[in-house]
Amino acid sequence: MERGLYNITSATTTTLIDKLEARGAINSINISNNNENNLVFVSLYLDDGTNQVYFFKKNLLYPGVVKFLNEGISFNNNALALKLKTEVSDTSHSVNVSVIIK
Repeated sequence: MERGLYNITSATTTTLIDKLEARGAINSINISNNNENNLVFVSLYLDDGTNQVYFFKKNLLYPGVVKFLNEGISFNNNALALKLKTEVSDTSHSVNVSVIIK
């Protein structure tokens, strides 16, 4: 998959940008729930290996809904990683989340 594009299909934690990853400035993050029927909880946070600081925690995305961030998302990735945690309220439901980082 291209750099900055992620298709997440399970309830998991995904490292979107790792510490020390050579990368330019981030202008926007687009997170979409591609499920037709399932609700998904998403948490976007910075992680220094010990502590987590959240942009948002357990934000509910309804089917077909997109969360778009384009302000206040810069960070020092020499010390921090950007991670996304996906969860479902009922484990019989699946996750189908796309993330685009520009």
